[in-house]
Amino acid sequence: MTLIEVLVALGVMALVLGGLTVLVGAATRSKMIVAVRSADTETARQTLEWMAERLRNAGLNVLPGAQPQVRCQDMVVALDASLRPQPDRVYVSGEILNSDTVAGNEVITLGYRLQGGRVVEERGSCSGAWVPVSSVVSNPSIAVANLAFEYFTRTGDPITVPTTDAEAIRSIRVIRVSLTVQGEEGRSGVQTQTFSRLIMLRNPRPDTSNWIPGQETNP
Repeated sequence: MTLIEVLVALGVMALVLGGLTVLVGAATRSKMIVAVRSADTETARQTLEWMAERLRNAGLNVLPGAQPQVRCQDMVVALDASLRPQPDRVYVSGEILNSDTVAGNEVITLGYRLQGGRVVEERGSCSGAWVPVSSVVSNPSIAVANLAFEYFTRTGDPITVPTTDAEAIRSIRVIRVSLTVQGEEGRSGVQTQTFSRLIMLRNPRPDTSNWIPGQETNP
């Protein structure tokens, strides 16, 4: 082979390898972006499901006259000014984490808000002052950019918050939770996705009904 043939061969090989590098790099970046978006989706799905499962139990076994704290007398906190529903947080009361068959002995107040890019769950007993125990319920490695709540009556009419109207708060039957997650990978920059879930509160209003499940007994 002549020197010219060797140089031509090296040039062709360089072009082929360069093309392969570009293709492999693009495929790798695409895979990383897809992985980031999949992680975002899974985080949002799991977090929304976690919140929905608990918020649906708001009002369970709440008997207003038996609750020593006003925050525990309604399914959505209506009488405690610091815990009333807001666009960025919500607090509800009920036997949400019920673990036995005695009605009303495990009533708590539970709420969700955003803190430092993480969805935080706060819960506290109704037997004393509001001293909540906090825990992160979203994936700590995924940034949550926004957590928003919208409130509706049973007929779909929106409830504007914040409000001090206790009766308006008591009429809330549906809560829409929207969660926005962010991820950044590759040259696409920041990827933002918003997910939402409609949650219907399934228990009767505590101030209009003393309903309790048949398998439990009135405290």
